[in-house]
Amino acid sequence: MFSFGAEVYKLINKLMSTTVDHEDAEVTQVYELGYLVLPSVTEENIPKVVSNLVSIIEKVGGKPLDSEDPYLEDLAYAMSKTIGARKYVVNDAYVGWMKFEIASSEVEQIKTAVEKIEEILRTLLIKVPRETTFTFAEARKARADKELALENPIVEVQKEVLESIEKPAEEVVVEDVII
Repeated sequence: MFSFGAEVYKLINKLMSTTVDHEDAEVTQVYELGYLVLPSVTEENIPKVVSNLVSIIEKVGGKPLDSEDPYLEDLAYAMSKTIGARKYVVNDAYVGWMKFEIASSEVEQIKTAVEKIEEILRTLLIKVPRETTFTFAEARKARADKELALENPIVEVQKEVLESIEKPAEEVVVEDVII
């Protein structure tokens, strides 16, 4: 059996008996709330819905970090939401997101409060890194650039072919081939 020296034994005993009270220390995490707003909400009222979301987050001690204004987008499939006795089926919605930091213990309160907002069609609340690595604005620009390139691929090829044909005869090198 291995035996420790008296000093090492005392140090280990001291370290093992020291406790850290983690209950007082609030562990914060960065979250992102992605949301869809019903298209029946007018564009003038979208900022009110967003400020309502921000106030919910701030009320429970959250700190907003980043966000992107909602924009109207066609949905991949029809979605429905029942409000009172009415069922709404929609094919488009305002898409937005916001990133915030909050104590992990408060996340459930945010989720519950957001689900009660009638103008919100769907939400997704996830843990994320602090840095913003993706925005809808960047994605829309990339999609537009790709669509533009796909609209004119023949023009690009035709330019290259014309440039190669228009070379002067002196630049064209012919090699003799011996068989």
